[in-house]
Amino acid sequence: MTKVAAILGSSVLFLSFIPFIHADVNIPGLGSGAYDVPSVGGPGDKVDKAPNCETHLRPTITKVTPDPVKPGDKITIKGENFQSKDCFQDVSFGARGGNRSDSKISFKYIDESTVEAIVPELKPGLFPVNVVTPGGSAQQILLIQAKDGGSSK
Repeated sequence: MTKVAAILGSSVLFLSFIPFIHADVNIPGLGSGAYDVPSVGGPGDKVDKAPNCETHLRPTITKVTPDPVKPGDKITIKGENFQSKDCFQDVSFGARGGNRSDSKISFKYIDESTVEAIVPELKPGLFPVNVVTPGGSAQQILLIQAKDGGSSK
């Protein structure tokens, strides 16, 4: 321990300095000391990265074509902020708690503003079509007609 004395006027001030504690690294089989440890995933190593999904970009649907449709028809959903293929999550028909289609919807991601989907077996009527991304969901109402073109009895 080192002591330093300073005289300030008629007072004497003693300051004590305690050196920082130093610890050596103990690596089993190599003993203790300071070692240079190589980094993991250096140059040339392939690193898989998670997609950069934006949670603040809320999707919007600008147009669904064709409209009206029948079960089994392919629709094209146009909009904004659908993000990348890795980030896009789902397409569904119906509202929560209502006549929601519980079957898996077949859809194909085209690009950040276009998705294609197959209309599931639904009763005729107005149904929302929904797109889901990490930023939320968007919906647009679509008229579902009877498959045979007849009435909805």
